[in-house]
Amino acid sequence: MFLSSLALTLTLAACPADAHCLEDDNLLAVSANADRAELILSAMQDAEIRFAELFHRMPGLTAVIEDSTLYPGFADGLAADGYTVKPWVSPQAMRDQLEAQVRPAVEAQMSGSPQAVIDATIEAALAGRVENNEKVRHAEAIIAHELGHLWVKDMYDWPEVDMGDARAYGAAAAPDWFDEVAAVLMESVALTDSRRASLCENLPADLPGQYQRYFEMEHPLLQLAALAAEQAEAAERAAGETRSGPRIMVMSGEALAAQGADMIGAQHFYGLTRAFIDYLTVKTGSEAVFDQLAQSLSSGASLDDWLEVGVEGVPQTREAMISDLSAHVVSGCEA
Repeated sequence: MFLSSLALTLTLAACPADAHCLEDDNLLAVSANADRAELILSAMQDAEIRFAELFHRMPGLTAVIEDSTLYPGFADGLAADGYTVKPWVSPQAMRDQLEAQVRPAVEAQMSGSPQAVIDATIEAALAGRVENNEKVRHAEAIIAHELGHLWVKDMYDWPEVDMGDARAYGAAAAPDWFDEVAAVLMESVALTDSRRASLCENLPADLPGQYQRYFEMEHPLLQLAALAAEQAEAAERAAGETRSGPRIMVMSGEALAAQGADMIGAQHFYGLTRAFIDYLTVKTGSEAVFDQLAQSLSSGASLDDWLEVGVEGVPQTREAMISDLSAHVVSGCEA
């Protein structure tokens, strides 16, 4: 794994005694595991280079803290020092939380079976769920993805938006589709290929209709986050507990679908985003289009305003652009 020669163990007394802290200029990676800290920093370095190339802005102080609840007050201290802080969940923490949810149900279903058999069944279930989780299989790409959300929010002068009690995802003032564009742009080649393949395998009959909705809809993960939070809070109330700070909760697709959440919709949203990125890149012949689009949207213009001004290679109305975009996606999938 490549690390810049500037990457070294953090010497600041602020680094928790039981953590591994690595820094490189404006970037700070924190984990209880040294190898994980290196992986996180490497992902941050790659993302920083990619963001600067695309948006011509160098991100400011940024920290990714794995399992941040292990270090009470540390994230708040960094934020007070000017860091943008992103909590991250380690595979082990994900596994532990899954086991806490799965074990009681499995033990009840297998009551009377030898404990070794019960443990083996649980282990097999956990191994598959964790290893197949996108945040584990594509960890570096997803870390970069999340940093794209943070940096596009911080590096442009977005209008202030009063979210009330709503949970903001990325840049609150940015349209959700563009907030996702900035994040998907940060992803690895492997995850990019996966996004393209997934969309082509599940190409809807009415792709223009889907894109009409895409440019207006709320990000699907907002719904999932709200459902997960409600579940966690309900479980805590039932147990007579009250917690503050971040929670870790892993929910199955079946459980979310039963509550009305659309897991396929979230993945499909990413696929539509990747295809839109590919379309703009091909039609304009340059990735400079994304900085231009960010500048326009952050100044208060709409997608329609941006198109009307005129973008080389792209139709000047939303309806015409969606028609052209849909034909481009279908043609690419057929090829």
